[in-house]
Amino acid sequence: MKAQCVLLLLGASFAAAKVDQVHASLGKAQSELVVEWNTPDNNEKQIIRYGLSKDSLNMTADADSRKFTIDFGREFHTHVATMTGLATNTRYYYQVGDALSGYSDVYDIMNRRMPAPGQPYKHILFGDMGAACAFTLCKACSHYSWNCDKFTCRENTTVGLVSETDADMFLHVGDFAYDLASGDGALGDFFFRNIEQVAAYTPYMVSHGNHEDSEANLAHFVERFRLMPSNAVPPQFATKNGVTTNTMYFSWDHGLVHYIAMSTELWFGITDGNTTLDTFIAWVKDDLDKANKNRANVPWIVMHGHRSIYCSCDGDCHDDAYTVRETMEPILFDYGVDFFINGHEHNYERMWPTYQNMSDQSNMDPKATIYVVTGAAGSPEMHEPFTYPQPSWSAFRSNSFCYTRMYVYNATHIHWQQVQTDPTEFPGSDYGRVIDDTWIVQHNHGPFNATLAPKAKPTSCPEGLCQSHDHWRPLLGLDDGSGRPTHALIAEFREKHGDDAWREKLAGLLKTVQGKGTRWEDVREDGNSDGAWAYPKGYSWRHSKS
Repeated sequence: MKAQCVLLLLGASFAAAKVDQVHASLGKAQSELVVEWNTPDNNEKQIIRYGLSKDSLNMTADADSRKFTIDFGREFHTHVATMTGLATNTRYYYQVGDALSGYSDVYDIMNRRMPAPGQPYKHILFGDMGAACAFTLCKACSHYSWNCDKFTCRENTTVGLVSETDADMFLHVGDFAYDLASGDGALGDFFFRNIEQVAAYTPYMVSHGNHEDSEANLAHFVERFRLMPSNAVPPQFATKNGVTTNTMYFSWDHGLVHYIAMSTELWFGITDGNTTLDTFIAWVKDDLDKANKNRANVPWIVMHGHRSIYCSCDGDCHDDAYTVRETMEPILFDYGVDFFINGHEHNYERMWPTYQNMSDQSNMDPKATIYVVTGAAGSPEMHEPFTYPQPSWSAFRSNSFCYTRMYVYNATHIHWQQVQTDPTEFPGSDYGRVIDDTWIVQHNHGPFNATLAPKAKPTSCPEGLCQSHDHWRPLLGLDDGSGRPTHALIAEFREKHGDDAWREKLAGLLKTVQGKGTRWEDVREDGNSDGAWAYPKGYSWRHSKS
């Protein structure tokens, strides 16, 4: 069956249009937008044609073209072109291609919208979206097909990412397609055709995830997203396909927000010998120093990567999170980073402002960074169970598919919403429902003060101050009416019946939900089902070093 899937993927891939997989990003300057696309060959110089109306594409720019050679049985070319001299708050029209191969459709894109007084910038944030199971993209996406392009979604454009036509920017924090190199890149082709319906019209910004770690996946990620406005040092990164733009870390400004992309995989072995964890740390401190000097103009700082620094769902939130946290938490605190956004966990979790495992449980003038996991856009690995108790620094968590809206109103106010997009265990009427809605107010941007840092110690979640929506719990069949948390019920079951009985229950649960046409991550594969349940007498969160 696996071989048949690969053949189908390859056949569909080679049948694609010659100009394919168009996606845009912000440029290095306020007056620039960048576009990348693919062609199977490179017979003539590729260009971008653009202008102020679709009938007057009177400006052109040559593309930088590169051959991609590492897929078995095929080669293709990526092309990157920059539209320059653009006015802010202005809509432009463009198409890409060449006279021999033909040109793409004409797309339109807004350059740096300036909101009307009292209106916000709108940024859409999410992580971990596959070609199949891209449930957040539109309501018609399913786990039965890798294809969820504009034709699939054309009758379902009122909810999901396709409905966010007024967004200023999309941000995808790692893990693409599952995986970009699968089927010798054909699954990556499906993914980029799927997102074209949003990414050709709105800048689609990214950071690197662990599903882009393998030699082939890393090459696909670096080449297919080399349009990013990288300012990394060193400026280039080498993969199996050659040397090109370094997208392991970079930064940009959008409106009132300074964004910093980082690869958390630098902690777990990703390097080309020149770009290392050490080069990143030196670069990010310099970047944050410059950003702090510019906070009168760009007050908010958002850093994003793939793996968690804080989370509470499973074993990823212990050793791996601590590995990154040990280095990054002091930097985020010392430079006053407002948010750290990541994916990796296939759920949503918004933390209170947190420092060294302590929190004030208030979003009014935060005294530390707010950490948010938004890794539930939808993938074949499906939902992530909550196997740890919810700690006091966790304000809201839900293991349903969803994405984030971040409305940036001004220098002091951000409106935060989480939008549920889960067709698996919920009625269709719930798709597009806002499940988390809060404001973050910060009057004092800048480095945080250690004497004012949060002091509340990590305990269980205080009633009324946090919410946990564990949609995995009812499937276990362990509820006894006591109201005890899931991890306590499981600990009791394991103590009474043994680990073999627990593994058998997990296997039965997976069989049951997969038979319903949906899946939950097989937590036995990575040991995460043990999590806090291996400690029936209690669990203690691991602290950062002082």
